[in-house]
Amino acid sequence: MNLTIEQMREIVVGAPETATVICDGKYYEEWSHNGWVVSDGAQWVDCKKPKGQIIKLDSIRAAIADHDRTDDVSDIWNHIAPTTRVIEG
Repeated sequence: MNLTIEQMREIVVGAPETATVICDGKYYEEWSHNGWVVSDGAQWVDCKKPKGQIIKLDSIRAAIADHDRTDDVSDIWNHIAPTTRVIEG
């Protein structure tokens, strides 16, 4: 699944406080011993392990942190055409 940084931020902001993963637009929390609960509005409901593409919220948070940590100055060569010439004035 390819997510934009904006979509990742929306997922994290909308996540319940104790949620650990998202799957098919629903937030889940994994408990010890492979127990699972799904967020049903304002409460958690017992469920089985979700099926589908499970994305860990910690992974999304790490991707956001990496994005925000990017040093724009060192990346400048990725944004300049090879034919650009520097002229001293």
